[in-house]
Amino acid sequence: MKAPDSPRSIFGFGVLLMSITHGIIHVSNSIFPILLPVLQDEFNLTYSQLGLMVSVPTFFRVVASIPCGYLADRFTAKRIIALSFMIQIASSLMVAWSRSPWMLVLSMSLLTLTFTMYHPASLSYTTKLVSESNRAKAIGLQTAGGPLGMALGPLSLSFLLPFGWRTAYLFWIIPVLPALFVIWRMKPQADETFQSGEGDSQDLVREVESPKKGLLSTISMGVVIFLVYSSFRTSGLRFIGSFLSLYLTDIRLLSVSEASLILGLVSLVGVFAAPLGGLFSDKWGYKKWLLIVLSLSTLCIAIAFLAPTTVLFVIFYFSYRFFSFSGNPAQVSIISRLMPRSRQGLGYSLSFLPGSIVGSIIPIIAGILADQMGLSVLFPIGIVVLGMALAFLQFVVKV
Repeated sequence: MKAPDSPRSIFGFGVLLMSITHGIIHVSNSIFPILLPVLQDEFNLTYSQLGLMVSVPTFFRVVASIPCGYLADRFTAKRIIALSFMIQIASSLMVAWSRSPWMLVLSMSLLTLTFTMYHPASLSYTTKLVSESNRAKAIGLQTAGGPLGMALGPLSLSFLLPFGWRTAYLFWIIPVLPALFVIWRMKPQADETFQSGEGDSQDLVREVESPKKGLLSTISMGVVIFLVYSSFRTSGLRFIGSFLSLYLTDIRLLSVSEASLILGLVSLVGVFAAPLGGLFSDKWGYKKWLLIVLSLSTLCIAIAFLAPTTVLFVIFYFSYRFFSFSGNPAQVSIISRLMPRSRQGLGYSLSFLPGSIVGSIIPIIAGILADQMGLSVLFPIGIVVLGMALAFLQFVVKV
């Protein structure tokens, strides 16, 4: 009879560390979208130019996604995560010293590279700590750190804005330093082995260095179909989210500090939603849970767009984000199930690739549409695309 999984393998130091570092890696990346109204005034930019500024760093993610996945499988998580933190320190300093739009874009592109490097390595590390029956729970716990970081970035900006927006990037270098030290001190045994459901220890390095399959042979039709679904969904999210801070300031008439506060607080719901999503997706099944929460998420954002008051908009936008965060563990678990264990890092890179591709295109399209038709047109377009993604998930994706 199979022994039950040890709680330590789910709630132990490894998963906790990945959750904390996940939050740290998200903080700096979450500040930039909130700055769009400030940057528009400082550099006198149009919506189209702002869309280009958002798109270029995402294009860097497209270029770096597959190489970062290979690095995550080829080297230990300790090395890749430590390298991503080193780059985060350097790029944050560059952002703070930027005095032109294109210097800022270059700095943000380098900062985005840390995001791209970190995720495949950390997710691969987490899934190898636990058995498949507890995979979504562990991913949910790790994922909870991301929303916390996404909340702390905008919240800190709302308080530091009187001292200049560049201060926020300098401030968040401080917690990166001890995190880098802890990662560097990780024991090699914890980084290079995982516990299977039966408690057997396996050598990941040997498995990675001697792969039996090539790249194309590891990408099944199921993976391709899921990536198509991911492209649809990310397109809808980008239409809604790319200029959300501008929507709040220009249409809902909030100040930049108020918009930062709202967008920071809304990310906190993910701290609770992600672990709950992991728990219920393990219990009900990945696809079933994903369909439920993403349907509710799409309904909430549609109601938010139609809300006559800002208060109602905020309530339904919070609900939209809660259900979206609840679906993240199931999505990550699906790609983990579809890819071989020795290719987990590559699998996670592939899962982010569609989002990076459409993320480098949609903001440009959204900027042009906003210049021509106004910001409000982006919401219905995004909602329709999210509905298409749901239909594709229901009738085409097989898990």
